[in-house]
Amino acid sequence: MKRLPLLAIIMGIASLFPVIVCSAGVIFFPADRPVPGLMMALVEYSALLLAFTGAVHWGLALESPAIVAVPGMARTDNRRLLLGGLPVLIGWLAIHVTFLGHMTIGLAVLLAGFGGVFLAERAAWRRGDLPSGYLALRLCVTVVVVTCLAAVLLVRLV
Repeated sequence: MKRLPLLAIIMGIASLFPVIVCSAGVIFFPADRPVPGLMMALVEYSALLLAFTGAVHWGLALESPAIVAVPGMARTDNRRLLLGGLPVLIGWLAIHVTFLGHMTIGLAVLLAGFGGVFLAERAAWRRGDLPSGYLALRLCVTVVVVTCLAAVLLVRLV
């Protein structure tokens, strides 16, 4: 597998900016003057990030269709397609329950989604199915997103 491009690393890190800003706004903005839609913006953007992690795996599965079937690749591609599709469904569920007024459930769904996707990616990395450096970037992104979402969830529960 080829190495992760520098631009991918830069964009991965830059993608954290909206999560950090929205989380800080929800946590530190005065409760008597809430910013309309800030929680929804946090959940929506986090769901988009989660969906994008799935798109990476979808792209890897479709990257170079084999002309000659390679033993074991169909199984790898099926895992990639599954990991490509589930995050968008989890993200949609989080957005929907948040829209219905269940903010803490939406945050919990996202937390579970990010954790589950990372565990699946770690398993794929161990099999050699991911580019060099990808898991380290995903770990950094996941830790920041999960920390922000967990902090907001804790503030909402207290």
